[in-house]
Amino acid sequence: MDFNGLADPYVKLHLLPGASKANKLKTKTIRNSLNPVWNETLTYFGITEEDMHRKTLRLTVCDEDKLTHNELIGESRVPLKRVKPNQTKHFHTCLEHPPPLPSPTAMGEALRGISCYLREVRTHKSD
Repeated sequence: MDFNGLADPYVKLHLLPGASKANKLKTKTIRNSLNPVWNETLTYFGITEEDMHRKTLRLTVCDEDKLTHNELIGESRVPLKRVKPNQTKHFHTCLEHPPPLPSPTAMGEALRGISCYLREVRTHKSD
């Protein structure tokens, strides 16, 4: 969260394995929200049947920060073999904890992301 108690989240999508720019997409940033909803269609082109069986879509949620660097909130991964072409499928998934970071400053930023993650889990469990 930012100093105002809110975040400016966006989602980065990355097809794994793969390091090309064509494997990376990004949503728009939703300003001042702790419960963002993205109503966007992001499209990968040239996905083969083999890709559908061996690749995984990593969704990384970040908080955009114009004054410093963007902060990782958490991530989730979906194997493409769980989706079928031209069929809508809804997933309900929790964000995983961010990976450990080496510096004390980076660790404090990671812990802020984890507290957002835990708040989301508690909110969903009480529903």
